[in-house]
Amino acid sequence: MLKKGEIALARLDVTGALDAFERAALILHAADTEIALVRAYMQSGDYRRALAFGAHTAGAHLDEVGGSLLYVWLLHAGGQPAIAQRLLANAETRMPGNPRVQAVQQQLRSGMPVASGPLLLLPTRLAPYGGMKGLPATARVVGSAVLLHSGTKALLPLSLLPASGRLWLRNGLGQLVQARTDQKFSALGVALVRLQSRLPVPDDQLAAAGDAFPGSPGFAVEYAVSPDAAPAWPLLRTGFLGSASGATGDRQLGIELPSGPRGGPVFGAGGQLIGLALAGRAGQGGDRLVPASELKKALGASFAAVPPQAGVPTAPASARPRSPVDKIYETSLKTSLQVIAVP
Repeated sequence: MLKKGEIALARLDVTGALDAFERAALILHAADTEIALVRAYMQSGDYRRALAFGAHTAGAHLDEVGGSLLYVWLLHAGGQPAIAQRLLANAETRMPGNPRVQAVQQQLRSGMPVASGPLLLLPTRLAPYGGMKGLPATARVVGSAVLLHSGTKALLPLSLLPASGRLWLRNGLGQLVQARTDQKFSALGVALVRLQSRLPVPDDQLAAAGDAFPGSPGFAVEYAVSPDAAPAWPLLRTGFLGSASGATGDRQLGIELPSGPRGGPVFGAGGQLIGLALAGRAGQGGDRLVPASELKKALGASFAAVPPQAGVPTAPASARPRSPVDKIYETSLKTSLQVIAVP
């Protein structure tokens, strides 16, 4: 049953995988079965369920380090690095010198963890499966993008457009589509691209009605750059939003991120999409935020995560009730995209 479920999951048949893994769980209460279920929940986009069951798996099977490592990885990816590090230290104490524990520690310390080699071995596998069809060997993950409400368009940094014109996007569920440049907004430093086929969008994600206040909580989501086109889960980081500064009046992102090309979505405390993260301009330093107001001005109705309901006013970002960070991360599995390009 586990083998059957794994084959289904690799095909992105989550329903078939869950059916097989749940049948296996009825036969035997074992770590490998529960780890497989956690990964299947992630592949379906159900982060909160995966995290809850991951906590059970890690605690109930202390003799199998894989459950603990998967739970640690999901916590870190979802913006809870302090708890992840504490649990990883506990695993290191239980199993000193374990090579997988050391490999996870090394990746988390890098700031942009990438699962490769032993971290992709079953049953643990610290990454989703993902579509690879049509990708040449030279394709690689070069940054991140934001899926718009239609599911057929996305925004990404202009700097990520490849000279070859060969571009693909993949979400946190592993679904891959080819894309082509639709429009360039040089003043903003972003490009609008059109997807060859539609990707799923969150049911309840809204673009902010107004810009978030400087100093308010923010959540930036992006993918680690990698030398290949392997699928991965996005990484969420928390912080406080910056204000406009410099001669250009750019809005500073404020959220501390490792050096990178950026391009991922930025959410406010209410879970609303408040803009796009970009790397700072040459000589100015500091990542910047392209806020919702500027994107709406350029894109019009295209910039929204779901079409607004008739007669239902959209609350400003500052007025919306706070959204749990795990809910924001779950939304980002669809809203944030890997940018895969051929140089």
